[in-house]
Amino acid sequence: MEKFIFRFDTILGVKEKIEDDKKNKLGISMQKLAAEQNKLDKLCYKKEDLIHNLEVKMQNTIKVEELRNLSYNLDIMQNIINKQEEVVEQSELETENKRKDLVEASKQKRIFEKLKEKDYGRHKYNQLKQEHALTDEIVCYRTASK
Repeated sequence: MEKFIFRFDTILGVKEKIEDDKKNKLGISMQKLAAEQNKLDKLCYKKEDLIHNLEVKMQNTIKVEELRNLSYNLDIMQNIINKQEEVVEQSELETENKRKDLVEASKQKRIFEKLKEKDYGRHKYNQLKQEHALTDEIVCYRTASK
């Protein structure tokens, strides 16, 4: 029986490597997104602490200067949170783009896998056809030689 050799095997190998590379890049991007989201969550917790601290101090007598400082710190924290939200949004867009790239790479790989399956099916059919022809030839030879 003849060995099956896929004519686009090297291309399929390249497509598989590209897909693996895109998977790795997506994984890294998702880790980055999680880290940026974690930073944002921590900043939000700090802001909540500042608000709670401000509310506690406002229940007691507080100096105007201290109130101004706490308010200023709260404004700065809000600016930092806004910037971090932009970073998170950018990271989400980057992750989504990498996900789309991976989907496209997977489609390209699947095209060649389907082609390989079809070629293998044809190969098996041709092998079976050859076996039947050989069997017929052997039967004809035996009947002719009797």
